[in-house]
Amino acid sequence: MALARRRSSSFAARASFVAALLVAGCLEGDPNPTSEGASGASGQPAPAPTVEPSGACSQNGAQAVNLPFRNAFRDRSVRLVWVDYGCNEVGAGELGPGETRVQQTYVTHPWRVRDAATNALYKEYVPTTTAPPEVVVP
Repeated sequence: MALARRRSSSFAARASFVAALLVAGCLEGDPNPTSEGASGASGQPAPAPTVEPSGACSQNGAQAVNLPFRNAFRDRSVRLVWVDYGCNEVGAGELGPGETRVQQTYVTHPWRVRDAATNALYKEYVPTTTAPPEVVVP
């Protein structure tokens, strides 16, 4: 009987230790750990987390902007989408893996970057100056 209690106690201690390691691993570093690591087995970037659209719509803007986009994915295409004055998404083309493009637009005009295959929203950006930073996905 004492041997059975010792084994049970030992198993419970090991299970608690493993659970503590798993929790600690989830609280620090990668919020979605995998056995392959953040970049995946192929060395490709992991899919970017999706975001919720802000609900921003284009406003009248008089200041023209050249907005640079870069698709840093090596294994998927993304779609560029302009959000019009009625808050509707208007497609503006795709960027293949590794491609860049400078999009002419206006200050206060929102842009979204969606996955070309799944339609997941990766980024939303609203230029506030005439010299915006490069919008990089992921």
